[in-house]
Amino acid sequence: MLFLFGTRATRIHRKVLEDNTECVNCNNQNTLIATTYSRYFHIFWIPFLPVGKTTILECSHCKKSYAESDLNETIKQSLVKSQEADPPKSPTWQGCGCLLIFAFVIFSTLSMLIGYLFNKDEIDESMDDVRSEYLQDDIAKTRNNPDKKTDSLSFYIKTCVDISIEGIDMDQIRYYSKINEDKLLILLKVGDMKKIEPSSRKELVYAVQNCLDFITKEKKYQTYIAVDGKWNMLLVKTPQGSDLGGKFADSKLLLPFYDTKLKVKEKNQDTATEDTEE
Repeated sequence: MLFLFGTRATRIHRKVLEDNTECVNCNNQNTLIATTYSRYFHIFWIPFLPVGKTTILECSHCKKSYAESDLNETIKQSLVKSQEADPPKSPTWQGCGCLLIFAFVIFSTLSMLIGYLFNKDEIDESMDDVRSEYLQDDIAKTRNNPDKKTDSLSFYIKTCVDISIEGIDMDQIRYYSKINEDKLLILLKVGDMKKIEPSSRKELVYAVQNCLDFITKEKKYQTYIAVDGKWNMLLVKTPQGSDLGGKFADSKLLLPFYDTKLKVKEKNQDTATEDTEE
């Protein structure tokens, strides 16, 4: 690929020197014109940045040209004085290539940031999907008669709830419990609650909470309680919020239970339950 780059120059300043300066060639005074050129680096003729300035003097009478190195001390001082009074400045456009690069960097950064935010949403949604799968797996583990050895907490909760609630076929309620570090999940699966008004169904959650407070004694857990119906989640009570309307509960409130790395312990490992058993 042909890669064209180099330096070019453009005139940026032109002024007649005063102070009775004399051309050393024709001896005419005040005929020297100082022209300043700004050099810039370019790639494919796109200016990137200024690289310096060059001033050339020319006599308007004899057309003799002088480089700065050819000037005598008098003319040099006159040139310096003239440029201090009206300094030549490189135009902004000579650095437009750098501005383009800067704009490209900003655009790329913003694009990556926006992409990250969109991907973060997808990651969060993906995490929700995984946690929802965990929840469905745990709901499938509910049992009508929890085993005292493998799920002792559910065993004791069922016994307690059976004598606390009336109007529900308690034999049709299935239980499952799980511990994830300092969080405790209690799942109930009910087959039919049509005979119970939605506003009264939350009493089942309160009964579970009261039994749990008694069974766990001094243990402090972040408690997640849910009642799943035949077609959808009916009741949810969590540290993040509750949905106790009795018809359609937001199961996403349960997902934070699965946020940390799962260190699942079956309830027969719960020392509080063991104390109760004794």
